[in-house]
Amino acid sequence: MSGKWWVLVVIVLLGTMIALATPPASAAEYTNVAGLQPWSAESDYMSLPGYLRWMTFKEQGIWLSVPEAKRIVAEQIANM
Repeated sequence: MSGKWWVLVVIVLLGTMIALATPPASAAEYTNVAGLQPWSAESDYMSLPGYLRWMTFKEQGIWLSVPEAKRIVAEQIANM
């Protein structure tokens, strides 16, 4: 393995570069939660970023990061 460790390093670096180069998605691409009340039955007793993360997972099969979900919720609220 001593000669092949650099392959792993290259793969990790390439993956990181691709992830950082991907532009953030627009808030319009996600379930609009701006009109919901946080911590209520309509948001399944979750915060708005939490509810958005859950709905995105159910609809698209991906988990948003907490900072990304907060950014999207803030953008949705600003666009109301």
